[in-house]
Amino acid sequence: MRCLTLGFCAAAFILLVRLAAPVAACPNEKVKVTLVVILASEEGDFVDKRLKWIAKQIREKNPNFKSFKLKTMTCKSLTADEKAMFALVDDKSAQVVVKHGADKHNRVSLAVTAPDQGEIVYRTVCGKFLPIVTRYQTKAKERLILAVQVQPCNDKD
Repeated sequence: MRCLTLGFCAAAFILLVRLAAPVAACPNEKVKVTLVVILASEEGDFVDKRLKWIAKQIREKNPNFKSFKLKTMTCKSLTADEKAMFALVDDKSAQVVVKHGADKHNRVSLAVTAPDQGEIVYRTVCGKFLPIVTRYQTKAKERLILAVQVQPCNDKD
């Protein structure tokens, strides 16, 4: 196919380049961050039915944990580089920063700072929970576990 004019060819080329370019994350797009506070114990055998899957995953690396209870679930909508504090237990809190919103692969970059730990920076896929077993233990000898999820997700191609 021949281009009719030089201007038409240039416009068609620019359009093709833009369509082929990777989609960047939208800097002002809000990301819903859900943080679930879980308390795990080596005593008992109670597992909250909402935590069965995550308890199974955690037990693979920490087989001593026998009981899992859901303490709280909190959601906050954040833009890129916005910091949010999430209340946990025993006057402790976690800080979450969205580094960037969902990219073309539905991955969001987060920085999570939990009690008694340094900052954890990672990329995660939308809609899945990432469990973080912290070093913090309550007075009742329960281990603090955070499960973090992000949304919304881009439409799949």
